[in-house]
Amino acid sequence: MNVTNGTREAAGKYSVFTAPKGGVMTREAGVITGELELHTAAAEDGTLTLRVRYAGAAEWYTVDGGPFRLHDPRDHEVLHEVLVALLHRDHP
Repeated sequence: MNVTNGTREAAGKYSVFTAPKGGVMTREAGVITGELELHTAAAEDGTLTLRVRYAGAAEWYTVDGGPFRLHDPRDHEVLHEVLVALLHRDHP
């Protein structure tokens, strides 16, 4: 676990990005837009967790879809970077 702002956060990768046109669909809040933070975490069995929150906020939302599983958990870092690139790219 990582400690962030006095609270315990799940280990994983974190990146801030601007949501694409149409936002990011979440299970709890529906579509969210604006400046967001992506958190990904991979368990030893390859189970992948994808969460987003408004940048600087405390509450996390689960990205809609899944369940997600990596064939090899060592691919987690590369997958995280690909997700950020896809979510942050310009959309027509």
